[in-house]
Amino acid sequence: MHQIKQLYAITQQLREKYAKWNKQFTLDGKLVGDMGEVLAAEKYGLELYDENYEIYDGWETATGRKVQIKASFKGYFQFPYGENKIPEYYLAVIIDEHGVLHEVYNGPGQFVYDNYVVKNNLKPYKNSYYTVSKGKLSSLNDVVPKEDKIIEVTTAKEN
Repeated sequence: MHQIKQLYAITQQLREKYAKWNKQFTLDGKLVGDMGEVLAAEKYGLELYDENYEIYDGWETATGRKVQIKASFKGYFQFPYGENKIPEYYLAVIIDEHGVLHEVYNGPGQFVYDNYVVKNNLKPYKNSYYTVSKGKLSSLNDVVPKEDKIIEVTTAKEN
């Protein structure tokens, strides 16, 4: 049970470190998402919205472009279901075992929707979201023009 206490202590430390963004770092499944959001905010110069803002997690401070951030430790990501929920920008990232963020997809959400969801007649999970693989997002990322990407402002650091 000592490890559980350590997990709670770690999440408290994360809440304190990233207090300006008011993330809770709960152990109920939101932990990976919260970690991805704060790491992406640091790496890409983003500001984050308060908890539960519909569709978007933040915006690029340099341009004001709105961004949905999806983080994973695995190889699959959720992409929102519904044409009215396609994010302006979609940033999918993997967090490795060292806490380093790796970009999988960085670009317009419409590009993912048009070039994967529609093109492959993808079926949503319970009319809630589509599941898209790391490999597919990575191949789409390779053809997104540089000017259509959120610009990295810092190199992610280990803390």
